[in-house]
Formats: sequence, structure tokens, C-alpha cells
Amino acid sequence: MTVPMLSDIPRLAASRLEDSSQQAHTGAIAAALRGPGVAIVDLQFPDASSEYLRRLVLGLGKHHSHGRPLTHSATRGWFWDVRPKKTAEPQARSESRQDFPWHTDCSYESHPPQFFALHVLHADRNGGGTLSALNVSRALEKLKPATFESLSRPEFRIKVPPEFAKGVDSITGCLVGRGEELSGVHIRYRADIIEPLSSDASDALEEVGQLLASGGDTDARDAQVDFSPDVLTDNTIVLMDNTRWLHARNEVRDPVRHLRRVRWGQREFQACD
Repeated sequence: MTVPMLSDIPRLAASRLEDSSQQAHTGAIAAALRGPGVAIVDLQFPDASSEYLRRLVLGLGKHHSHGRPLTHSATRGWFWDVRPKKTAEPQARSESRQDFPWHTDCSYESHPPQFFALHVLHADRNGGGTLSALNVSRALEKLKPATFESLSRPEFRIKVPPEFAKGVDSITGCLVGRGEELSGVHIRYRADIIEPLSSDASDALEEVGQLLASGGDTDARDAQVDFSPDVLTDNTIVLMDNTRWLHARNEVRDPVRHLRRVRWGQREFQACD
């Protein structure tokens, strides 16, 4: 398959808030998420409250069957402000300044969101905080068939991070699947919370880790797209299919880097037949 290069990813402009409700505009974004699974929107007006993104996500749910936004918590609602903070409480990895290796959002959920978006309010001015995305179908082509089969079996325990605990410590299932409404292979993955439950699962997880590590003979860099801060500038939005792309972030170097995230379209994670 052909992996879109950065120049191939649809990039749209929104000149006014009302574009978020225009069918041609929202239809183009929906088509991009169905196709390559990634889109960028440049906002050409101030929007510190992310009202454009709120209206857009509601419109995608109403007119394109994307489903409802996820509520992050009773106090945060749909939006989650992603910025470095110091706290003694359990902290989400995205709220630290350390790098965040390849993962999908909410991989510990039985019904993870299909989509997420990030509104860049203040890009990293110090050369860090680069978002990268990895095309799942292209990357997994490099795995041995036996490894793919192992990843498709429900032989993995996925632990819920303490900061997202809701009374369930873990779920058990497969890591790759194929859904009727999804294009190609889909995945849930975050290495630091996955425990293999068999020797085959352990070997498969190790091979995936080697594939995702930079510098190996079979690494997946040709399936990778990097969105540096000069690409995702202030007041841009990146939208992504959370089931068809892994994403990662390098170390945040700017203490006031600030993104706002929303996730939507929860679907049961379906195993391969």
C-alpha cells in the first residue's frame, strides 16, 4: 500500500467559525478520515476556546456517523488540555515533558475511540514536542505471518494506567483486528501497559517493539510521517484515525507548549476473523 507523505495529507483552511457547520467543509474532513485517515485544518481566525473543533466533531457525528465525543472526566468534559504540569497525583504521560513512544489513545478500553484531534494553541518553540504518526497497515506488513496471527489472538493483558482508573484494572484481548466499518487492519497498542499471556504473545510483542525502534534493519520509518512544530503551527488542528495510525511525541522542550485534545467515535475493538 502507499503511505501518504506529509505533502499528500489533506490540508484545509477554515476562514471563519461557521465553516465548522458547512457540509462541503465537514464532508472534506470526513473523506480525509475515511481515506488516508489524517487531515490538517488551518484556522484563520482566533479560537482560544476551540469552538470550531467542538462544532466540527458534533457535525461529524450528526452527518457522517462518527459518534459522540468522549467525556474525559466529570470536570474536564470533552476537551483535555495537553500541557506539561507538575503534580504529586498520578499524571497522564501526555501531561509530562518526557517523550511518549508509539501508542494509540485509550488502548486499555474495550471500546476505544476511532478518532482524535489536537488543536495547537501554543506550539513548542524550542525544537521539541514533535508529533509523529505511523501507518499501521504499512508497518505491520513487515511482520512475520505468525507474528500477525499471535497479535490477533486474545492473549494480551492491557493494564489501565492509574490516572485513568475507573474500577477496572485491566482488559484482556488481541492487539490487532479488522472491523467491518474500518479500512484495513486496526490496532490498539501502548507497550508499557501490555502484558503478554503466552510465549507466542511475548515473542510477537518483542518483534513489534523491534520493528518500532529506530535504526533496525526492518524498522518502520518508511511508514512514518512527522508533524514538526513548523508544520503544526499555532491555531492548526490535526485529526487522525486512532485505529489505523499509531502516534508518538518526542520530548517537550517548551514549558508552555499547549494542545487541546478531543476524542470521539467509540467502537468495540473487533478481533480478526
